[in-house]
Amino acid sequence: MRHHIALAASLLAAALVGALGALAWSGPRSDTWPFAATVDDLIGWSSTQSTATVVGQVLVVVTVALAVGLRMPTRIAPWVCAALLVVVLAFTKVAIPEAASLAVFTALHILKSFVAGVLVGLVLHATRRSAAGWVALATGVLGGTLLASVGTTAASAAFVATRLDSTSVFGEPAWWLIGSAFAACIVAAVLHRPAADPDDDPTARELVRLTVYAVIVAVVCRVGVEIVGTGEYALWKAIVVLIVALVVVDRVAARWESADARTVLVAILVTAAAVAMWNVGARTLLDSRLLTVVGVGGLVLGAVLAWRLPVGRIASWLTALALTALPMGAALVSVDEVSAASLGVVAALIPIALTAVTADPHATVRPLAAALPGLAILVAAAAPVPAQTLDPEWLNQLSIGSDQPTGDAYTGSLSVIGDLDTVMAEYTSTDLTSAYLLLGVAALCTLRIVWLSRRTDAPEPDAEPPAPHA
Repeated sequence: MRHHIALAASLLAAALVGALGALAWSGPRSDTWPFAATVDDLIGWSSTQSTATVVGQVLVVVTVALAVGLRMPTRIAPWVCAALLVVVLAFTKVAIPEAASLAVFTALHILKSFVAGVLVGLVLHATRRSAAGWVALATGVLGGTLLASVGTTAASAAFVATRLDSTSVFGEPAWWLIGSAFAACIVAAVLHRPAADPDDDPTARELVRLTVYAVIVAVVCRVGVEIVGTGEYALWKAIVVLIVALVVVDRVAARWESADARTVLVAILVTAAAVAMWNVGARTLLDSRLLTVVGVGGLVLGAVLAWRLPVGRIASWLTALALTALPMGAALVSVDEVSAASLGVVAALIPIALTAVTADPHATVRPLAAALPGLAILVAAAAPVPAQTLDPEWLNQLSIGSDQPTGDAYTGSLSVIGDLDTVMAEYTSTDLTSAYLLLGVAALCTLRIVWLSRRTDAPEPDAEPPAPHA
């Protein structure tokens, strides 16, 4: 009984920490602030927040590499340190509404991103000898990325930013999430017993190589954000940058055997699905509490199915295809119920996909896969919130007397238009370019996953992977 309680505590802590990290990395898409800021200030902010988010993901890998290289114990120390870092995230939540300048906002975002990277890395180290622990953490990170926008209620077809007391347009994590993560880390520190690992720890050479790979991916993605996000948005630039980034990540993933490479690619696939759901969620008028229940329920259902059912190679392909099709399907159908159903199905498929691709990967592949949701910042820049087609003259007349700015109709930037949103909904049309871009990303990843499954070092078609070990 004690063993099961300890396992449950560590799995819950890993999932909650992953969700906290994802929310900390959900960078803002708004240029509206509760204080005065010049254009140069906003450009500097946008550049800094992108850099901080990408560096935060690299810190996941660096933290794991240092913890393994220094032979940090996996029982108590990482969980206690994680609990302390959760307290730091709580501090940023309290400090952000009191920020008096953009410089303070920037500093708090940098602190949040870096703390989230170390936090996720510590828990990944604590659970690295447990396949179930890694799936719980990755589900938390990817699920948190998926559900980050749930708390932002759309009042029109445009994505309306109302979170002015946060360095993220999706807002800060709720107190119940922070408190639960802190308590779960303390319980895990007391009860957690690392499972035995028959494999040796990665060598220093392997850890250095992993860190270099992570830095390469981070630099490519960050440069891609700069290219896509600078100046007027151009579709051809977005396509070129996305293809380059995917090729680089694919070449990095190819350094491992096919099963491990699929783990990395599935992380990209689910990230694309998450960003697609961000854009779909921008248009739904459903209550955010309902969406939260649907999304969390999907994650729980997926975890149960992944834990109970033997998932083979064919199931992996079907999961990939579903993750490819559903977000775009929701984007093409302007029906709220479709959005909610797609959110639930994609959420359910996340843990199934993670369990299906590999049951016992090389020790260095998991940190890179867990850090890859940072690619979302590139995908979000390349596939922006669907642009709105407005009549400028009508909008100018309607907004006379209002000092609230409007968004850029060409880049899909966010806008804050207050009470005009409901009226605007009748005069807007959605550009589906982002849906097609994300479909392309997901389709390329799906084809690559299927191809890797045909490689000679892949498992036999009828072979079932070993069940996740505690």
